[in-house]
Amino acid sequence: MRPKFFVTMASLLACLFNVSSVDAQFNMTDYYKMPKLYLMDDYDRCMDEYNVSTYCIASSIIKPNGTSALWEYIEKFSSNVKKHFSHDRLQRGVCINFCQELMDRFDLDEQHSYFQEEFPTDNKVRLDPSIFRKATHYRKLYDQLINQCINHELIHGYDLVAFSQVEYCVTNHEILDYDFLDICFFFVLVSLITTILASTYLDRRLKRTRPIEEQTSEHYKLPLQGPVNGRVTFSFLRNWYRLMSGPKTNADKDLRCIHAMRFLTMFCVIIGHTILFLNVFPVYNPQYIEMNYYRFITMLLINGHTVIQTYFAISGFLLSVQFMDYKENQKVFQLSYFFKAIFYRYVRLTPVYAFMMLFHATLLIDIQSGPLWNHVSETERSFCRSNWWTNILYINNYVHVEEPCLQHGWYLATDFQMFIIGITIHMIMWRFPKSSKLLLSTAVFISYVIPGVVTYKNKFEGVVIIRPESQKFGMWFDDVYKKMYIPTHTNSGTYLAGMVAGLLYIKLKKKDLNLRQNRAFIWAWYAIIPTGALLLLSAYWFYACTMDKPAFWIAIYAAIMKNLWGVLGGVLIIGSAFGVGWIARDFLCNPIFRPLGRITFCVYLCHPFILRSTMGNVRQPVFLSDSTIVVYVSSTLILSYLCGALLCIMLELPISAIQKQMLSRNKVDPAFKDNTIELVQNT
Repeated sequence: MRPKFFVTMASLLACLFNVSSVDAQFNMTDYYKMPKLYLMDDYDRCMDEYNVSTYCIASSIIKPNGTSALWEYIEKFSSNVKKHFSHDRLQRGVCINFCQELMDRFDLDEQHSYFQEEFPTDNKVRLDPSIFRKATHYRKLYDQLINQCINHELIHGYDLVAFSQVEYCVTNHEILDYDFLDICFFFVLVSLITTILASTYLDRRLKRTRPIEEQTSEHYKLPLQGPVNGRVTFSFLRNWYRLMSGPKTNADKDLRCIHAMRFLTMFCVIIGHTILFLNVFPVYNPQYIEMNYYRFITMLLINGHTVIQTYFAISGFLLSVQFMDYKENQKVFQLSYFFKAIFYRYVRLTPVYAFMMLFHATLLIDIQSGPLWNHVSETERSFCRSNWWTNILYINNYVHVEEPCLQHGWYLATDFQMFIIGITIHMIMWRFPKSSKLLLSTAVFISYVIPGVVTYKNKFEGVVIIRPESQKFGMWFDDVYKKMYIPTHTNSGTYLAGMVAGLLYIKLKKKDLNLRQNRAFIWAWYAIIPTGALLLLSAYWFYACTMDKPAFWIAIYAAIMKNLWGVLGGVLIIGSAFGVGWIARDFLCNPIFRPLGRITFCVYLCHPFILRSTMGNVRQPVFLSDSTIVVYVSSTLILSYLCGALLCIMLELPISAIQKQMLSRNKVDPAFKDNTIELVQNT
């Protein structure tokens, strides 16, 4: 066992410090001999030049050819699935009118010579044709013709053939009719806007009824007395001031850094999702993506999906703070709190979530047009109409993962499930105080072991590998994504680490300790950023090296990698709350992050819509470069926060105000009310 371990470590170190350049990995002469991954006919010319025209997106799989040197290169290059696209799987945008004119040049025998029958492959990525309107009909009409046109290109250009199949088609003579669900969304939208306008108008009138010296912005910051308070709940002006208001409790003042953590994490999420969406669309220069997998520093981006764990740590931390405040005020165990907390959490999150689902199921498809728009809009429309119930029940991280409505909603499902588990643990510790240490330590131990077990059992790498080919379909069909990245049981460790940090914060607060005099803690706090960077960069090991699996050491690494982020998040919050960090702490506690942090939930919900809208109308493959990504990230960040702020003021804050009124009528403890409104925004 020991010699084998040292041999493994030696081979890994040799792999890691391999100084061969990217150019040595890429023989660019041979690379450019391969068929282009994406080619598209002129969409606008196709739609405008003919009175009746059809444009289809088709997927092709090249047939193996043992006598072709080019095929052997394609097969060898594509075998590196962790870094390269599958270059035997192509996508073409075909104008049926152009294609028919091409085939009309040949007699029937020559046309038939270009046709390739379907052959057995290991391709498991297949979209159900029912996702797209009339896709089955278009396949019957155009599969053979498109197959012939694409093979005409491949035979004459590369001496290869492929089996091709239509994914979907768009025409210039069909109009999408509105149905009952579309009408429902328009009704909801018009009702919401009308309510906001009426509520804002009433609020302004009430302000004018005050004495002249009291007609200031303070009117919008103070609750009104009686039923009129409910009538101004949707007032745009009142909710603007709620968004911009300062901290209300001592806990809010201590935990100001959480707003900055939310914003900075959201910034990283937008970077990651922007790059992912760019890979969903056709890319003119796929080698740009593939070559970046060979660069050590780009692991900060490729492995950046790990930062989503910060949200779990924040959620667990705030749950403990909220629960302990409630427990201190109640004194006596109350089982009803368990059901109330879950109910209020559900009410707090679901209306805004449901609104976005309804939007994606209806109006989204009308926002843009183009040959690729259906790929990102009609899939969303179909999935949200058929699988909306998995999102409403917060089980979409386990059910219908391959047909997701609001795919990023997996986080909300995982967070909600962990909220229930966390509340359960706290309730048991409240009812049986002597079991607290054993219960919490057991839960943490199990949650830390689970990622290692899943990794070992499924022979996964030590990190979640984001394969180029998997990104084409947003990771829908990737086993690592489904079994390791999104399930609750593999993300529970970070959430529980946040819970423990929250309990530790309460305990330290009661003892009134000064952590700024604790050198060990100060060093730990300042080590957070370099440790996090090393965690992200360490993924290079698994992209660069091939290792025998399953391996016990890989399982241990996966468990550490998955869960250490929660520990770092807990240390960061506790240190900032007790004044550790000097300039860095001042930066995290800057008031500018307060509104930016508060709207993070809405930004998280709407930023994929912004990505779809800004990218979805492309007509040709996108040329990628560092500057292109910077432009897309910057525009997405700005537009997402503008859209998120609007959604927050129009819907999220009014819903939270209604929730507060519900809590008031139920005579819930004031501490619980304040924390519910201010701290439960854990997304």
